[in-house]
Amino acid sequence: MATRTRAALPLLFLLACGLLFAAAVGTSREEEESRSGEHSLRECQQRCERDKPRYQRGQCVQECREQQQKWEREHGRHEEEQGRSRRGDREREGEQEQDSRRPYVFGPRSFRHIVQSDQGFIKAIRPFNEESRLLRGIKNYRVAIMEANPRSFVVPGYADADGIGYVAQGEGVLTVIENGEKRSYTVRQGDVIVAPAGSIMHLANTDGRRKLVIAKILHTISVPGKFEYFVGQSLVSSLSKRVQRAAFKTSEERLEKLFGRQGQKKGFIVRASEEQVRELRRHASEGGESRHWPLPPFGGDSRSTYNLLEQRPTIANRHGRLYEADARSFRALGDQDVRVAFANITAGSMTAPYYNTQSVKIAVVLDGEGEVEIVCPHLSQDSERRRGEEGQSEERGKDRRREEEDDDEREQHQEQGRGRGSESESESEGQHRQQQEKYETIRARVSRGSVFVVPPGHPVVEISSSRGSSNLQVVCFEIRAEKSERVWLAGKNNVLGKLDRPAKELALDAPERVIDEVLRAQPDEGFLAGPEEQQQERGEEERRRRGDRGRGDEAVETFLRMATGAF
Repeated sequence: MATRTRAALPLLFLLACGLLFAAAVGTSREEEESRSGEHSLRECQQRCERDKPRYQRGQCVQECREQQQKWEREHGRHEEEQGRSRRGDREREGEQEQDSRRPYVFGPRSFRHIVQSDQGFIKAIRPFNEESRLLRGIKNYRVAIMEANPRSFVVPGYADADGIGYVAQGEGVLTVIENGEKRSYTVRQGDVIVAPAGSIMHLANTDGRRKLVIAKILHTISVPGKFEYFVGQSLVSSLSKRVQRAAFKTSEERLEKLFGRQGQKKGFIVRASEEQVRELRRHASEGGESRHWPLPPFGGDSRSTYNLLEQRPTIANRHGRLYEADARSFRALGDQDVRVAFANITAGSMTAPYYNTQSVKIAVVLDGEGEVEIVCPHLSQDSERRRGEEGQSEERGKDRRREEEDDDEREQHQEQGRGRGSESESESEGQHRQQQEKYETIRARVSRGSVFVVPPGHPVVEISSSRGSSNLQVVCFEIRAEKSERVWLAGKNNVLGKLDRPAKELALDAPERVIDEVLRAQPDEGFLAGPEEQQQERGEEERRRRGDRGRGDEAVETFLRMATGAF
C-alpha cells in the first residue's frame, strides 16, 4: 500500500502543476490580447518602412491604422457584450436580492419613464407583482410621478385607469371633461385629485418658477398592472383617411394639418405662452369650482379637489402632523375605497409603531430622508421554506441512512407506550409554533423619490433623520380603507394598554404594575421622539442630574466651612 502511494505522488504533482499552468495561461491571455493590438500596429508600420518604396509608405501606414481601428472596434464590441452580460447578471442578482431582502421598499431607480419630453415626464414603477412576489395582492395598482416644467402644458388625453393624485409641489390649472361637462379649477400643493378612467383632462403649470409635481396611484382596469395614456390627437390620426373625412366632414388637407405629422411633432408635454397660461387661469376662476366654497354636509363634491393641508390634522404634536382624507371628507374617494394621508415627521422624530387591519399602504417620500422598518412574517416563513428546500437535497441521503434506525426507534416507542409518543408530538408542534413567532424586520433608508409598501397586519415605523435639514414628508395611499383601522402598538393610545389585567399578565408574563409602568411611560401618541433624539435627551438629563448633584455638594461644603469658621 505504501509503495502504491509513493508511486501516485509524482502523478498528483504533475496534475497540480498542469492545473496551475492552465490557470496562469488563462489569466495572462487577456493581457496578451490587450497588448496584441499595439504590437500588430507597430509591426505593420515597421514592414511598411522595410518593404515598401518611399512613395508607398504613407498609404501602407494608413492601411495599418485602418486595420488597427477595425481590430479595436471588434475587440471593444466583444468587451461591451461581455460587460452587458456581466451587468445583466448583476442586475438579476440585485433583483433577486431586492425580492428576498427588501420586497416592500423601492428606490428612485425603480422608476421607468413612461413619457418624456423637454418640458417634463411621467415615470412609474413596474407592476408590483413583477417587483416582488409578496405583492401579488396589489398587482392592479401602479405608482407614478408626473413632473412638468414652469409654463408647460399637458395635452388633452385620458388613461385607461382610475387615478388618484396628490399635488406635492407647484400650482396649476386642471380641466376635466366628465359626463359631457367641462370643469376647470386651480390645483396647488396639498390638493387631492381624482380622475376616473376615460375622462378627458388637460393640465397646465401656471407657475413661472417652480415645477409642478404630482404623485399618484393608478388602478388599472383593462390589463392588470398595465395602463396607457391616450392622446386625443394621436387617436384621431390613427383612423383611416376615409373615416376621418366622413367623421369631420372636411378636406384631407385640413385633417392632415391638424392631426397629421405636422400636428404631432410637439409631443405630450409642451411649452405654453404667457397669454395661453393667463387664459387657462381665467377659465379656472370663472367657470371652475373653487375648493374654498362651503362643502356639502356629507363631504366634498366628487368633481372638485380637496386640500389636505387646509384641514385640521388628525394627529399633531411637536414630533409631527398627520392629515387624512377619506370617503367621509372627500366623496370622490369613496368610489375607489382609498384613503389619502400626508405625514410630516419632524427631523429626529418617528411614527409610533402601528399596523392597518385591512388596507394596503403605498407610500411615496416627497422630501427629506430617514428610515423605515417593516415587520414581515411572510418573509420569515418564505426564507425558512427556501432554506428548507435548499437543505432537502442534502438531507435526503442522510434520511435514507436514518430510515432503518427510525424504524427501530418507532418499535421501541410503541413498546414504551402511547403517552411518550403524545409528548414527543406536542413538543414538535411547540417547536413549529416557536419558529413561526420569529419574524424578520425589513430596514431600509428612504429619501425623496423612494416608495415603500406596507401590507395589512404588518407593523411599520417611519423615522425622520436627525441629520437632515428638512422633515420627512410622506404621502400615503391606503387601498381598501373603508373597513380598515389603524392600530397603535406604542404611545399614549397603544392597544396593549387596553387589555384586561389577566390578559396583560398572561401575555407579557409580568405583574400588571410593571406592565403599566412600561406602557404608560410614553406620553405622546402618533408621533414620538426618534431613537437618536431620545438618546440625546437621556444624555442631557444625565448631565443635568450630575450638575445638580455637583451644585448640592458645593453648597454642603460652603456650609461646613462657614460652620467651622464660626466655631
